[in-house]
Amino acid sequence: MKQNHAEPAGRKPKRSFELLIGLSLTALCLYLALRGIDPREVLDSLARASYSGVPLYLAFLFTYFWLKAIRWRLLLLPLGEFQTSAVASPLMIGFMGNNILPARMGEIIRVFLFSRRFSLPAAAVLSTVVLERLLDTLVVLLFLVIGAVMVGGLPAWIHYSAWVVGTLTLALTALVAALTIASDFLSGMAHRVVVKLPRRLSDWLPSVIQSTAQALRCLRSPRLVAAVVAISVVKWSLMAGMVYVSLRSLSLELPPWAPFLVVGICALGVAIPSAPGFFGVIQIGFWVSLQLFGVSKADAFASSVFYHLGQYIPVTFAGLYYLNRQRISLGDIRRVGAR
Repeated sequence: MKQNHAEPAGRKPKRSFELLIGLSLTALCLYLALRGIDPREVLDSLARASYSGVPLYLAFLFTYFWLKAIRWRLLLLPLGEFQTSAVASPLMIGFMGNNILPARMGEIIRVFLFSRRFSLPAAAVLSTVVLERLLDTLVVLLFLVIGAVMVGGLPAWIHYSAWVVGTLTLALTALVAALTIASDFLSGMAHRVVVKLPRRLSDWLPSVIQSTAQALRCLRSPRLVAAVVAISVVKWSLMAGMVYVSLRSLSLELPPWAPFLVVGICALGVAIPSAPGFFGVIQIGFWVSLQLFGVSKADAFASSVFYHLGQYIPVTFAGLYYLNRQRISLGDIRRVGAR
């Protein structure tokens, strides 16, 4: 994949602005997470941590991404039959992209790589990623509800954030349902409307709607929907398992629902475009969650470091491995994100 695409002049300032916003958010979150902490306390917490749970953590992490690849393969069924290994490669490269590029550009990168490799409409592949986000958000909101019930209430701003995310998710779910149920009607209506639009849009919009409707046909199978929902719940439960291992490694004994609450609050945080790797956002999520259980700020920060690096390092190396196998350079990935 050796291409030299000049970046349009108008996009470079936009990318710089997005990176600046992301870095500013990360800096603010890190400041809030570290404020009032003696660094020696964090180092002491990490020094006395038990690392015997690392193999279990990595087993959870591997299974998490294996299930994620299977779920994506199932969502891609309307577009063709693909092996899980073929899906895993762009998936891991995309998540590596999220670790090294701002604004979750890794999601766009995996759509580009997969659609390019199998000559598929990018809009159709992107639709499956949107479905993933919907499923993930619904499970995360479920975790937050469970946490709120068990803890006996959450801070008002978390309630507000959950309501905003929930409302947007329901609106997007309704749109997806409409595209799935009435795809032929909406496609015909779009063809009638686009004749009044500029030629550029009239050539592009109908094909996008048609590709999206094709990808959403997977939702017409109750068995497939049940499978991807079940996988989503199990997958995020594994994420909670990784939080549990991180907490136990620092000898933090908390109720069994505490990791689910941590996952829910952290997921709300990473939904906001931030700097590469979500540094700062994860740390503030751990602090906000664990203070409800009386955990010290230093221990909360230390456990977030254990959890965060336990994912960041293996996922980044896995992405680099797949990049090397496909003979793609990091420069190629950055150019894809820029486009």
